[in-house]
Amino acid sequence: MAFVSKPKIIAHFILQLDIGGLERVMLNCIRRMQQQSDVKHVIISLTTANDFSQDDLREKVAVHCLNKKAGNDWKLHFRLFQLLKEIKPDILHTYNLSTIEYHPIAMLAGVKGRIHAEHGRDINDPKGLNKKHNFLRKLMSFFIHRYVAVSDELFQWLNTTVGISKTKTQLITNGINTEFFNLPKQPSENIRFANIARLSPIKDHKNLLQACQLLQKEHDEMPWTLTIIGDGPLREELALLTQEYQLNERVNFLGARDDIAELLTEVDVFVLSSIAEGIPMTILEAMSASTAIIATEVGGIPQVIEQHKEGILVEKQDAIALAQAMAFYLKNVEKAKEHGKQARDKVLNSYNEQRMVKDYLACYEQLL
Repeated sequence: MAFVSKPKIIAHFILQLDIGGLERVMLNCIRRMQQQSDVKHVIISLTTANDFSQDDLREKVAVHCLNKKAGNDWKLHFRLFQLLKEIKPDILHTYNLSTIEYHPIAMLAGVKGRIHAEHGRDINDPKGLNKKHNFLRKLMSFFIHRYVAVSDELFQWLNTTVGISKTKTQLITNGINTEFFNLPKQPSENIRFANIARLSPIKDHKNLLQACQLLQKEHDEMPWTLTIIGDGPLREELALLTQEYQLNERVNFLGARDDIAELLTEVDVFVLSSIAEGIPMTILEAMSASTAIIATEVGGIPQVIEQHKEGILVEKQDAIALAQAMAFYLKNVEKAKEHGKQARDKVLNSYNEQRMVKDYLACYEQLL
């Protein structure tokens, strides 16, 4: 799809350009859009930006950091206004609660199209019931042309709880490159569990480690390992907890990595212990790589994982249930392979990156 007029500019406004699922969705979309249209993209970070691994984007996409101070930073509104007047974007696309309040500034700066996307929730409001936050989301509907939700659960929440009109909301589920995440599995005598997530409270790695402690007590004789991929503020605390639980020979921390497709070749079961989620990119990537899934039954995850078909769903913050699900795959290795195959089939049919990009391009075009 290509715009018939001069190239348009889309400004993507995010809290921080860091390593995470939301950031990968955004960057993957930008890459695909550049291949399929003449749209130009810029990224605005409310705070700072780390180096991102998409080598083909670094020289093509400008990144602007507003370096927001902690607390109220009223001068930031003026800096954003000046930046938008300089960039002259045709559309401002904000992501999650942290950037939604700046749409009036975008309107004053002459930005024609204004879109806000909800990808998930914060640890302080995992169910999205904070009245102050939802009042802000509702208030901003006077300035926002389109709200995008990445899961059915978020879509219904925007309509019923927040009170956004259905005429302003759109469901665009996340999608991934199913060709890229399709490398053959490397054989192993161990059952290899893995978790890929930012090491932050909402991902609840403490509960995952507690489950591993229980698993080790009940199945110490069985060969299994857990690899945790990602970085974040809880890195040191989780490493100490691993030592306290005497899991050092079982659990390995790899830190932040950009070779996820290769790492998934050595994973039999992907485990996600989050308290809240949208539709996590890491689950879709693992599914595309024919990996069985254990995940908490939160957010949009039940939309993706059918119980005992692509994996196993458990209640959040329930270490016993999580350990039991891991034990199931320890005892039923062939089921892990079967669920992994069905997981890939699900992604191929419903969560393809090309479909996601097509939907976003159509959404942008409608506002121009």
